[in-house]
Amino acid sequence: MGLVKLTINPRSTTGKNANRRLRASGHIPAVLYGDGKETAMMMIDSDEFSKIMANQSRHSVIFVLSQEGTKEQPIALMREMQTNPVTDEILHVDLMEIPRGKPISVNIGIRVEGESAAVKRGDGSLSQIMDSIELMCLPHELPEYVTLDITGLEVNDKVYVKDLQVSIGDVVSDSDSLVLMVKPPVIFVEEVEEVAEGEEGEAEGAEGEEGETEGAEGEGDKAEGKEAADATKGKGKGKGKGKDKD
Repeated sequence: MGLVKLTINPRSTTGKNANRRLRASGHIPAVLYGDGKETAMMMIDSDEFSKIMANQSRHSVIFVLSQEGTKEQPIALMREMQTNPVTDEILHVDLMEIPRGKPISVNIGIRVEGESAAVKRGDGSLSQIMDSIELMCLPHELPEYVTLDITGLEVNDKVYVKDLQVSIGDVVSDSDSLVLMVKPPVIFVEEVEEVAEGEEGEAEGAEGEEGETEGAEGEGDKAEGKEAADATKGKGKGKGKGKDKD
């Protein structure tokens, strides 16, 4: 990735109200620090900066700074860019000056290319855990992003930091960190139906017990009927014997 030219100018006012007026005039409040220098209050042209960032990765862009009235052109890394969450307006930019000829540690974006065969068939879904890795290299060698082709990935395949193809610099991120994986589809079990079947089984069991109770009561009624009949017979025989005696 080449270095990007950016014009900056000093500003003398600070604070929320001053920054609002600055943005209203078409400029972005910025600060420049690092390389053993004191923090300098700067401003950037909004249109120029927006056009630059439209074609750059915010993870790794490095600027060559030019300023009116000086021949010095320091290089700086964008450490932070604050934006309005509703309008996406750029509110503030932090630039860190870095020494020339010395390696720096920077987060580099991961660009995923292709489509997993498993995802394409509908057999799985892609889950990306990391969108950048930390890389140490010279400023002029800094890549814009690291490419990851996922075309050949199948279900349960995983890609770790150590699997990324990085040809420049040294990877600082943990080599065993998971970058992405292809997850199998989630199968939903209709637990409501299972509960209903369980309740139905309990109901059937209750009906069985009720039937057994009714059966027992029926047998009891039969036994009582038999006892009553035997008693009646007994009384009849007793009366007959009495008449014979008379």
